[in-house]
Amino acid sequence: GDDKVDPSAPENDNMKLLSSLLLLAVAAYHTALDWTTTLTEDLAQKVIPTKTPQPTQASATTATAIFDGSYADPNHPNCKRTIQVINGDAASISGTDGNPGCPPDGSGMPWKLEGKVEGPFILVDFSPKGGPQNLLGVYDNTAPEGIQWPDGNKWTKI
Repeated sequence: GDDKVDPSAPENDNMKLLSSLLLLAVAAYHTALDWTTTLTEDLAQKVIPTKTPQPTQASATTATAIFDGSYADPNHPNCKRTIQVINGDAASISGTDGNPGCPPDGSGMPWKLEGKVEGPFILVDFSPKGGPQNLLGVYDNTAPEGIQWPDGNKWTKI
């Protein structure tokens, strides 16, 4: 989810379409929810509506169960990817990077990022490692389960 994309590449049209579909999915998801809190990032306000649902114990547990865990990133073989959801909607994302892969033990250059989880969506700030500030991922239940990113990359749960 952190690789640069050539905006002149033909694949960019597909990414624009995917981004539009994700935006529609987010909007549809939020229309039926009870809003209570405000996100602070300007771009996040454009991608996810400005209020988030009041989490119930069940929804907080569900969000945690969906995103918590370790992932494999095909763009960085053997590198670690771990997500921990805290307080129902805050996400701590950590991992390692290699060049581009890591040794079999997963060691590499460590990094840690922050994000927000809401339903099947995760918004991650990849800017500390040179990526976009607000990247929207969607949890995909189809095998192999994992997080689908707008650039076509999918972190699969391990």
